[in-house]
Amino acid sequence: MKYVNSKKKLILLTVLAVFLIIAAAFTFYVSDYYHADSKALTALKSTETYSVSDSSDYITFTPTTNKSTTGIIIYPGAKIQAEAYSVMASKLAQKGYTTIIVKMPFNLAFFGSDKAGAVIAKHGEIDEWVIGGHSLGGVFASEYAMKHQDKIRGVIYLAAYPSTNASNATFKALSIRGSLDGLATAEDISKNLDKFPANTTFITIPGGNHYNFGDYGVQAGDNNSTITREKQQDITVDYIVRFVEGL
Repeated sequence: MKYVNSKKKLILLTVLAVFLIIAAAFTFYVSDYYHADSKALTALKSTETYSVSDSSDYITFTPTTNKSTTGIIIYPGAKIQAEAYSVMASKLAQKGYTTIIVKMPFNLAFFGSDKAGAVIAKHGEIDEWVIGGHSLGGVFASEYAMKHQDKIRGVIYLAAYPSTNASNATFKALSIRGSLDGLATAEDISKNLDKFPANTTFITIPGGNHYNFGDYGVQAGDNNSTITREKQQDITVDYIVRFVEGL
């Protein structure tokens, strides 16, 4: 009997040890993420053209004039602080679009793929919604849109592609990537081409890369761009505005 109890204790201790190792590894993994730079943090301050509301779940950029009834939701890339997309969100707000960046648990959209639902429910003044995401954020923005096609008019894939088939989606889509992107390559897009919504416009920004869509420094595994971060974001905003106006 003592032998059986000792064996059970050993099994329990082994399971506990494995659990603690996994928990420690996960904690280490999620604690190492890309932080928003000073330019992004500056964009979080309200101006004459837009106001900013920063909560524990969302960062909302609201135009002060010429406010559109179409709203834009942004899902951040994996392990990238939500604030890193403030510059692009502020530019969209200046164009008249209420733009909400979703803060993800552990900075991973995997754990908050349905958070757009709370955004939509909170903003009854918005008639139509476009959802977009950068990198892994684009994957889960697409997942949300597929499950809620009655709520979403368009999806924006920034250096991203669908992980599940969205070819029969009722919404339109816009795919934007940089020609020098080392993480979402042309081959990646090509291999997943049949998963994109049938009505997708594909844009490649010459000289652009992966990390220039946000303001969080240099990302490991990516290539250096031959255009400035500001130029890539300005081009991206222009294409997004054209896309939204055409819905």
